[in-house]
Amino acid sequence: MKIAEILLALLTALLVFIIIFYFRRNDFESFLFNKIFINKLKSTGKSKARGISEIEFYMENCGNIKIFGFKIDSREKLLILKIFFSFIAFILINVASIVFKKNYIVISIIGALIFFLLPSELLRSRLNSKRNKVLAELPDFIDILFSLINAGLNLDESIKYFMENYNGEIRNLLKSFRIKQMEGFSKKEAYEYIGRISFCEEFNRVVKVLSQSEIIGNPIKNVLRSFSIEIRNNQKDQLKIKAEKLENNLILIIFIFIFIPVMLVFLVPVFPQIRLLF
Repeated sequence: MKIAEILLALLTALLVFIIIFYFRRNDFESFLFNKIFINKLKSTGKSKARGISEIEFYMENCGNIKIFGFKIDSREKLLILKIFFSFIAFILINVASIVFKKNYIVISIIGALIFFLLPSELLRSRLNSKRNKVLAELPDFIDILFSLINAGLNLDESIKYFMENYNGEIRNLLKSFRIKQMEGFSKKEAYEYIGRISFCEEFNRVVKVLSQSEIIGNPIKNVLRSFSIEIRNNQKDQLKIKAEKLENNLILIIFIFIFIPVMLVFLVPVFPQIRLLF
């Protein structure tokens, strides 16, 4: 066991030495995300025809996504990063076992598993944060769009006004909409794109209505108004559900951390007398 631990310690020291003294940051990323190896992973990975997950779409289309300082823009890079950090965690915990003279093999396996899952969870958390921001901004966006169209502006003018005068996730999505149009995509394709990268079903429904209104030429004021009311009502319902869950959790916390200790305080002095009865 000691020989194995010494070898692990030497491997760790060697790895740290290489990272700190040999590689610059860009060089290390190039080494870690070797293009030849990534292409081999792509050729052996699942077919794109089967579709990609939300996280994969997020990485490939939202740009400048970094995990622990490493830029991640593909499923293959994410897999390599997960393996790399799980390996580092496994090695470092086993090195710690030499310092403390303990057997940490089980802890190192658990640590490696945690660091293998952590990058995906961080990406999922960022994706959910983006979705929640879009959903929070959506009712105000619809109301503003409704007011601008009601004031006599057409849809393009209303979107342009919103982009120039407001900030937030939806503004960034509309900028992506304009960029896609400049790249040669049709309005329908650009609407579909921003609907998907919003990761928000409600926003996706709104942009589908906007896209259809462009094609068919139907007025959208009333539809937008009903969307705004529906989304606000849904948000109120969700807040009520969260409040009810919070109330239940508080009751549980009070029971565990207050009621039970108080009962024990009163019952502990009685326990010796109860034992005398038997």
